Amino acid sequence: MPLGNLTSQFFANVYLNELDHYVKEQLKVKYYVRYVDDFVILHKHKTLLDYYKNKIDEFLKTKLALELHPDKSKIIQSSNGTNFLGFRIFPEFKLIRKKNLQKFERNFLMLKGLYEKGAVEREKVIEIFEGWTAYVSNADTYKYRRQITRKFNKDFPVEPNTEIKNPKKHDNFLKKIEAADYKFTTQKTLQMLKKGLSIKQIAQQRGIKESTVWSHLANLIEYNQISIWRIIPKNKIITILNNIKDENEKLKDIKERIKDESITYNEINCVLASVKYENKKKSISTVVKWYKKEYCFRKCFLNTKQREQCSKKI
Repeated sequence: MPLGNLTSQFFANVYLNELDHYVKEQLKVKYYVRYVDDFVILHKHKTLLDYYKNKIDEFLKTKLALELHPDKSKIIQSSNGTNFLGFRIFPEFKLIRKKNLQKFERNFLMLKGLYEKGAVEREKVIEIFEGWTAYVSNADTYKYRRQITRKFNKDFPVEPNTEIKNPKKHDNFLKKIEAADYKFTTQKTLQMLKKGLSIKQIAQQRGIKESTVWSHLANLIEYNQISIWRIIPKNKIITILNNIKDENEKLKDIKERIKDESITYNEINCVLASVKYENKKKSISTVVKWYKKEYCFRKCFLNTKQREQCSKKI
């Protein structure tokens, strides 16, 4: 049975079930974690850990005809990091082991060569890539994931006349690629806003000024990550829009034309950002999404089969 196979993992869990009962019920270990054949025990006393190790080794040999790996079974300080399931786990953070990163980079180069030869489809590469990013997201790898997502689009460009078999998955992946270009601090503000927090609450929780949160919102609006209508009341948006003559105008000039003192510079800046987005040269993917929403989905709303065919053609 191949190592890593789901069936082998299942049988390993069944076979080592007795070990779990022994560790928890006989040895009374409080902090014990096991996944298939990897397990960790945490305790502040080294002598007790030595005792646990000897007793477990004895139990495995006599009851299950197994033994602890002589090189991998070690007692170490948690501050030095613990290797577990491909991660190096520290008390405050988690990292991916270097050999795992190097292995993926080798596979990445191999896939790039196969894609250039036409031996593998882009959607298959996306599946492999998303599986990897989902795995490494369990560690502190935000910057690393942004970096490889940007690199992916350059190394695996969409070829002309390529059939997209799963348009929804393809669109979702395009969003990830676009999001990789946005600043982390702005994305964090967006996440908190989606959770229902107000601008004041976001500023307090993040320890930043409210004006900084407003500037994040303006950036998000300009890049179409959030709608202006969700941030500012409709009547204020209309008032501001009616007093904007040019997207390059100064906020002070627009404010002077508005006779409503309740409208702030931050609100004007956000509305101005929405105007800049509307006037910005759109990418082909943005235009296609707009066309599908305005025409395709409206005409074929009840005909899901036709919508799927059109999505593949587009």
